[in-house]
Amino acid sequence: MLPRDSRAPYRVLGFVLLLGCGTAFHLYFGHPRGVELAELAARVEQAERANALAELPAGDLDAIRESLVLGERQLAVLKRLVPREGEVEAIYEAIAAETQSLGLELVHALPADPVADSTGYFVRQQWALQVEGAYHDVGTLLTRIAGFGRIVRPEVEEIVPSRITNSGRQLVHARFSLETFVLPQEDSASPEEG
Repeated sequence: MLPRDSRAPYRVLGFVLLLGCGTAFHLYFGHPRGVELAELAARVEQAERANALAELPAGDLDAIRESLVLGERQLAVLKRLVPREGEVEAIYEAIAAETQSLGLELVHALPADPVADSTGYFVRQQWALQVEGAYHDVGTLLTRIAGFGRIVRPEVEEIVPSRITNSGRQLVHARFSLETFVLPQEDSASPEEG
């Protein structure tokens, strides 16, 4: 069963190796389209999965558009209610005018230093106010301040009886805080630019 020629096994081995190399060459270089098609099929499958996730029914897209338009309108209103720069003097004059018109005594109005909001979109301005006068007039003052043409958040901290007038009216001493908002200056970064 052994071959008579001692070089025959080497010839068979060489033939098998030559056949294997030829097949590999043919598969790799002869049909590179097969590799490209496999890669392309994988990319198409990935794109179809992403498309399926991104597809929205027509109603959802319309609802998103309406929500976006509503959000833009609300932002425009908010920007009108929040000024671009601090209005310490204007707010003080408005508060003083309201207290005077109601017959209240403005004990003090002290603005604190502005502080950036945690969102980074607004700058908060705190005020510490104290007034003295009739209880209902203090309530009217707070209502009028909250109705200013800008965002103002009043918060009552304390109302205590202070004195009785000559006419017998009980006056109260009210201590409250205000919080106003200002948009950041143009030179500092805003969320719209980010």
